[in-house]
Amino acid sequence: MASELVEEFHSLIPGSSDDPYPTFKKIRENPVFYSDLIDGWVVSRWSDVSRVLQDTEYFTPMEAGSGSSGIYGRTILHMSGEEHRKKSAILARRLRSPKRLGGDIGEMIRHIVKVSGNALPRNPEPADVKGLFTSIIPLEVIGELMTMREATAFPDWYHQIVAASVSNVTGDPEVHQRGVEAREDLFAWLEPEITQKRECPTEDLFSDLCTIEYEQERLSNSEIKSFCAFLLSAGIETTDRALVNLYRELILWPEQWKKLQENHDLVPSAIAEILRFRPPVQGAVRKTRKQATLGQTQIPEGAKIMCLLGAANHDQEIFENPDQFEIDRFFDNQRAQFTPAGDNRAFGGGSHYCTGSLVAKLEMEESLRYVLENFSEIEFSGSVPKEVGFYLRSSESLNLILHPKDNNV
Repeated sequence: MASELVEEFHSLIPGSSDDPYPTFKKIRENPVFYSDLIDGWVVSRWSDVSRVLQDTEYFTPMEAGSGSSGIYGRTILHMSGEEHRKKSAILARRLRSPKRLGGDIGEMIRHIVKVSGNALPRNPEPADVKGLFTSIIPLEVIGELMTMREATAFPDWYHQIVAASVSNVTGDPEVHQRGVEAREDLFAWLEPEITQKRECPTEDLFSDLCTIEYEQERLSNSEIKSFCAFLLSAGIETTDRALVNLYRELILWPEQWKKLQENHDLVPSAIAEILRFRPPVQGAVRKTRKQATLGQTQIPEGAKIMCLLGAANHDQEIFENPDQFEIDRFFDNQRAQFTPAGDNRAFGGGSHYCTGSLVAKLEMEESLRYVLENFSEIEFSGSVPKEVGFYLRSSESLNLILHPKDNNV
C-alpha cells in the first residue's frame, strides 16, 4: 500500500477529520495493510471485517494492549465457548427477551423518553438536546435495568474509561492512567453495592450478576465490577452518540425527515440506516489466534487487527449508494439489522455481537417517535455541529430549535 495512503489513514486517528469516508473508500481499494501507528493491521472491506468478527478459529478479541477493552477487566468480550455462552445468557435473558422488551422494559423506556422529552424547551428557545435528551435516555435506562443507585460521577467515570479503552488506539499513557483512576473509583463505589445486592437481591440485572452461579460458584466481586463497568460504558456512551447522529443527519437530509413525518412505520428502518450510515462505534479490535490470510495478505499469529466498521458499512459491494442516507433502505429486513444475521456492522458480528442491540434499538425508536409526534420541524441553533472522533464518532453538542406541533404548544 502506498505510504501516502497510510499517512492519510493516520491523519484520521486524532479524530478531527470532517469526513473520514472518502479516505475509507480509498482504503477499501487497498483493503489490508499494516499501520505502525496503531501497531496492527487494518481491514476495511465488509467481507474481511465480517470474517474477522465471525471466524473464532482464527480471530479473538484482544484482552490487553492499546485499543483493547482490557481496562474493564475480564468481561464476556474476552470469553469464548461454553463460558461465553452461559455468561452472556445472564445479560441476554433480560436484554434480548421479546417478552421483556415488549413488556416492562419497553414501558420503562417509553416513560423515560416521555419525561426527558417533556423537559425539552419549545421554540424559540434553543434546546440542549444532547444534555437534556440523548444522554439522559440511555443513562436512565441502564440505571433502571440494573436498579443501581445513581452516582453523580457516573458520566465522568464512563467517559474516562471509554476514552482509555477501545478509543485509545495509540496507547496514550495519560489517557490510560485517567481511565484506570476512573475505573478504580467506580470499582470502589460498586463494592458496597455488590454486598447489598448479594444480601437483598431485587428483580434486576445487577442482582442477576450478584447471585447467578457458573459451575456451582457465584461470580466474583471482581468479575461483577468488570461487567458493570462495561455495561455502564457501552450501554450509555454509544446510544447517546447514535441519537446525536440521528438528529443531526435528519436535519441535513430534510427529505428523509419528510418521509418519516409522512410514514412513522419507517422508524425502525431509519434507526438501522443511521447506524449503518454514521455508526457511533467506528472500529473493533481483534487479534489472530494463528497465522491468517485476508485477501492476498498473510497476518502472523498474535497480531492486532483493527476492523473499520464505518468503512465496511459504506462498502459499495454490499450497499447500493452507500454514501446516501436512505431511511427506507432496510424496510424489508429491518429486524435482522439488529442481529448477527444483518448486513449492518454497527453492532459487530459473530458470537460477540452486541448483546444490548435490541435495547439500543428500542431506545432510539421511542426517542424518534416522541420527536415525530411532538415536533413539526427541528433545526440547528446556529452552525452545523461538527462530527469528531476516530473510534467513537459523533458531534460533541446538539443545540436545536424545536418547533412544536400545533397541539403541543
